[in-house]
Amino acid sequence: MRFSDLERIKEKALAPEPKKPVRAFPTPEREKVKSEDTVAPPPSTLVIQPSSFPSANTPAPSNIPEPAKQPSGGGPKSRREAMALSRAPKAPFKELDAEAREVYSRVLDQAGTFLKAVDQPYTEKYEAVLATCGLIVETLKNNGVLLNYTNYSTAEDYLRAHTANTTILALALGLEAGLEDPELRLLGFCSMAHDIGMTEYAALYNRADRLGENEFAEMALHAEAGVAKLDRIVDLDYKIKERAGHIVLQTHERVDGSGYPDRLSDEEIDPLAQFISIADAFEAMTHPRAWRDAINPPEAIKELVEKEGRGFNAKAVKALISAISIYPPGSIVVLSSGEICRVLSVTRGFLTKPLVEILLDHEFSQVNSRQLDLFEHPLTSIERSVSFKEIADRNPKYAARLEMSRWWVEW
Repeated sequence: MRFSDLERIKEKALAPEPKKPVRAFPTPEREKVKSEDTVAPPPSTLVIQPSSFPSANTPAPSNIPEPAKQPSGGGPKSRREAMALSRAPKAPFKELDAEAREVYSRVLDQAGTFLKAVDQPYTEKYEAVLATCGLIVETLKNNGVLLNYTNYSTAEDYLRAHTANTTILALALGLEAGLEDPELRLLGFCSMAHDIGMTEYAALYNRADRLGENEFAEMALHAEAGVAKLDRIVDLDYKIKERAGHIVLQTHERVDGSGYPDRLSDEEIDPLAQFISIADAFEAMTHPRAWRDAINPPEAIKELVEKEGRGFNAKAVKALISAISIYPPGSIVVLSSGEICRVLSVTRGFLTKPLVEILLDHEFSQVNSRQLDLFEHPLTSIERSVSFKEIADRNPKYAARLEMSRWWVEW
């Protein structure tokens, strides 16, 4: 898939529909709906079997009831009606957000604990990491608002949030790709472990300026260092450890052979490593570093799509777009009304119809924030993304507030 294909998809998604979407209907019996302008397959194809992850202390609750069958007497007459009918009732955003914040806090704690533990001579953290990954998976199934929290950074050490965010994103990709439970377990653990070797190079990754060629080559050794640290995790089975080592080593490889450490290409790279690789790249691009600003998420998506076949394979790119859309949570965009808003959560199967929060008017002046579900307002569309620089130029005071909101504050 190329970005030109996404533009065609966007144009078709924005085209006026002959009928308004049906709201608050029971879910119909599953029909086979074929559509060119949806990326994600029907939700039923993405649900994994009951998880065998170890249970976390407090599993994420599910507030979504089982969908009811459509009464007899006729099925949906259009793609939009079919998708509208298949949308399960949602809990209020405020409840979903509170749950997502609690889960994200626990994932951050686990990431920080794990990064410290693997620097010890030995540790028993494999089962604890799996429990956290199981919590992520179960939450993502019913609460996509968790993806909104992957926009946070941690000020004291970027690696903690980067590890947590990459794990959440990679598991979201794994769910979209329909991975079976054993593969999801391994994907989650390797995502949490993909940068454990970086703790030996804190002086380099915390530098305030861009690394030189020699310094980057030195820090690239963190891949091998991470594999070596797997031996310190005493509750990690040796059979799992062997493949986990390959995955952790390969998360910085690229399908065109331009990655490191072994310049592998195409099918030489483990499929799970490719999911972690693109999740890692997206997370890094959309978060600030000491020597550069963050990239607005839609621009990062565009760049990653354009690298399909060079940096990432088609399956990984498709899973990324299916999971977070072309306007990922956290994106700042302009609506057709001229209002500036932030994307709160994506709508499954519709690339350009997320739930948004309106922040500024057409003159970039702050307004009382309100939520708008673009799926429920087909005549309102996203016109373009907005860079942080544009907001800073038009409304410096609000830009400062937006900058502060990017950083996770311990409660």
